[in-house]
Amino acid sequence: ESESLQAFTQLVEYTRNIYANQDHRRFAWGLTMCGTKVRGCLFHHDGVRATSTMDIASPGGRERLVALLVHWSFCNFTRLGYDTNMRRLKEENAWEIRCPDHDNDGKRNSFTSYITTRTILNASSLFGRHTRCYIARRKDDTSGTEVVLKDSWSLPRDLKKQSAILTVPDEARNLQLIKEKFASETLNFSYPQVVTSSRAKLSVGGKYIIDDTLAIYEYDDGDEEQMYRVRSLIVTTPVGGFIKRVEHQGELVLVLSDAMECHNTILERCGLLHRDISVNNILVIPNDGDDSLRRPVKGLLIDYDHAISVDQDSTGNGTRSGTLPYMSIHNLEGAPGKRSALDDWESLLYLICWLGTFGINSKDRANINKKKPAEIEKWRRGTMQDIAECKRRQMNSMDTFSVSILAGFQEEYNLLKLLATDIYTALFQHNGCEGAYLDTKDIVAPHSYALAVAAVLNNQQGGQSSGKQPKPDPLAVRKEYEKAIVDDLLKAIQAAAAASEDLCMRQTTAQGRGTAPNQ
Repeated sequence: ESESLQAFTQLVEYTRNIYANQDHRRFAWGLTMCGTKVRGCLFHHDGVRATSTMDIASPGGRERLVALLVHWSFCNFTRLGYDTNMRRLKEENAWEIRCPDHDNDGKRNSFTSYITTRTILNASSLFGRHTRCYIARRKDDTSGTEVVLKDSWSLPRDLKKQSAILTVPDEARNLQLIKEKFASETLNFSYPQVVTSSRAKLSVGGKYIIDDTLAIYEYDDGDEEQMYRVRSLIVTTPVGGFIKRVEHQGELVLVLSDAMECHNTILERCGLLHRDISVNNILVIPNDGDDSLRRPVKGLLIDYDHAISVDQDSTGNGTRSGTLPYMSIHNLEGAPGKRSALDDWESLLYLICWLGTFGINSKDRANINKKKPAEIEKWRRGTMQDIAECKRRQMNSMDTFSVSILAGFQEEYNLLKLLATDIYTALFQHNGCEGAYLDTKDIVAPHSYALAVAAVLNNQQGGQSSGKQPKPDPLAVRKEYEKAIVDDLLKAIQAAAAASEDLCMRQTTAQGRGTAPNQ
């Protein structure tokens, strides 16, 4: 038993490396062998399917193994797990990727070829979306204009297989909506402009089919527990760089300001809530406009794969989305009710605090105090409930926030610290919903939002009481003040951006004189 487990563990690690190093890999096959016991495995995006044990010491076991190997030898590249629309260009050290021009039922099957110039994200995980991102150019474009090509296996909104087959992946649909709303306008901020978005297609038996979960199995086995995924290819502009390429805190604030202006406008105009504000989803774009001295960089909010319509009913389902250190408290807890713009702004606060502590770029990361573990480290340790409980305590008052979080900021980040303070004040100290912690230890069961809510309801319905009126969850109450709080948040980040413009001007002037500006 232990040898079988060890063999399977090794196969899992090998398969993870295959996904990371073979960009045209859609799914993977594998074999484990322990003595005379052999099992075949199919690794798909949400699990592993394995054959029963084939004992090659028995005639029946040998027959089954030989049959499996013969079937594999006759498989085409598609059935072996490769994407035949991707071709390796060895001399250029690049990939040629054929993207469908239309997302339809397959009656029109024209393709556009893109040549990758560099890879910015590999599929390094064993399961999930297996997202791969490239900087690329059109094969027939001699100007060399670059685009971003994103390849991922998305979960459609409707997981019922028959209706999901015709469902465009969420991010493609969201980007198309944004494009339709803003196509004829000149905006003050950058946003992902979709060039093309479609479901990937495979040539099988002389016809094109959608590359989805059913294409892997070639049949619907009736497994209701099987996740249904569709592979999508999305091409967008402009091309941005990672947020940690900023030179100083003033540039970072300008990037964050642009990103949140984009967030707010898309929410108001398109009715889409982003739901994943994180370091990897806010990019930096050089500004070559007339105001480049004051604003040398722009921000770009990307990755709308988790974005949902504000009208979409998520009440009571406890849906979680986002990136762990930056997730809001209610998001971590899986609290009932819809997520709101306040959850995304709360994620922004945690992002600022994270960078303020660990450094906004590689140069500043060297200044981290490694001898004194930061309180903020707890945001990536333990369960989601543990992290939520930790954040409730840290965010409960200005004193707790200052001592546990602001005190860990690097000394030169005065502008970031002021911005974090203003955002914290708007989110957690708004009149009528101050704090983040439920009052009385009798009501709050550590690490359990559900038990806390049940205790509150029990007291309200005449159950046993601790003797004093329970305080409602301030994070639930603050939703009643959402508009006023968002207005305060926008004013805070706009004021910080104005101060950052002055800092950037001084930075440019100082560089011209060969001196360092006072940040």
